[in-house]
Amino acid sequence: MMDISIIKSDQVTTEGGIVIGHPEAPVTFVEFLNLACPYCRKWFLKSEEQLTKAVEAGQVRRIIKPYNKDKDDLLIGNLAHTYLPFDQPAIALNAIHFLYTHQKTWRPDLSDSEFDKYMQANLKLSPLDNTVQLAAIVDEAQAANIKFVPTIIAGEHIFDESITPEELDMILQAQ
Repeated sequence: MMDISIIKSDQVTTEGGIVIGHPEAPVTFVEFLNLACPYCRKWFLKSEEQLTKAVEAGQVRRIIKPYNKDKDDLLIGNLAHTYLPFDQPAIALNAIHFLYTHQKTWRPDLSDSEFDKYMQANLKLSPLDNTVQLAAIVDEAQAANIKFVPTIIAGEHIFDESITPEELDMILQAQ
């Protein structure tokens, strides 16, 4: 379990990231994720059905913030983030779902050029200039003292992939 006492949630904003759901939803989830992280994969796939239903019901807005990390086994995740069209959330969410579902087929063995071919063949996506958006997410995470992925913030709740579906449901129902 991560130490949430060091996180400055007041430094986390709803600016930037990939926004899914209605802006007036009663609860906003801000999710700092890296696409190569197996723990992020666990969070995303475990919570996907619950959060999708909550978004569709107008209960939740998700802001997924792809977080570039310097850790060797997450560097390919940083590369994957450059393929996400931040301004097209449905396409970005589909890509995130695909990459987490198939994480074991591309992580960690593909070279940058092999990964590009993989993205072209499977998702018809090319690298984008997400430099400014991705740098802003890193700056925000550092200001908030977010050191680990996944880190999810929903109101006063700060948690990681170890949250149970029941605990997630309690957060969703409390709003």
